[in-house]
Amino acid sequence: MIDPDRLTASARRLQIVMTSGLVLLCVLAVALAVWLFAATADLGEGLARMSGGSPGPLAAWQIAVLAGLLAVHLAVWCVLLGMARAMFGHLAAGDPEAAARSARRLAASLWVMLGWGLVSQLIASPVATWGLGDGARSLSLSLGPLQLSLLLSALFAGFMARAFALGAELWRDHRAVV
Repeated sequence: MIDPDRLTASARRLQIVMTSGLVLLCVLAVALAVWLFAATADLGEGLARMSGGSPGPLAAWQIAVLAGLLAVHLAVWCVLLGMARAMFGHLAAGDPEAAARSARRLAASLWVMLGWGLVSQLIASPVATWGLGDGARSLSLSLGPLQLSLLLSALFAGFMARAFALGAELWRDHRAVV
């Protein structure tokens, strides 16, 4: 016999985890904004180091572009966590069809995030090294642990969407028989 209470309890817990992550990212976004206004040069040097540039004095436009890229990343992660939270909310409510729709949107969004991560690297690396001399500027693209985890997450979310759709069909059949 299927025990929906165990599933809904797990889904509620995961919804709380996603909500906590969403709150944490919002706090990080506010901290980034405060840091941008309080210590602009320090933030710029830190972002340039993360982007593969060598630390040094950056122009205001470079700092603004790097901070903007980071802000977009935080915003996209907030959207992704919000979508995951909604998916687990649908499961907690016992609505596998809506959870399947949410999982499909989440999988598509994870693919978009993976693409954005690669494009943002192509933007950040020349911006971070713009003021350096000839031969020191760079254009970089790397596939690291973050990109691989996004790839696996997108594949997993796509699988979850199909599993939820199958689960919704089985749930309907189960209700029709009972």
